[in-house]
Amino acid sequence: MWIALAILGVLAMAVWQTMEPGKFQSLTWVLLGFFAFRVILGRLRSR
Repeated sequence: MWIALAILGVLAMAVWQTMEPGKFQSLTWVLLGFFAFRVILGRLRSR
């Protein structure tokens, strides 16, 4: 779980640094947030 969240964090930093603000950056933020949420839900379900 920690590795997946770290990779998503690195991707989020890359989006912030490389993409210009606008519709596609917002969509990418939403998708990364969705995947992070799924990772956390998967961890909570496995308990």
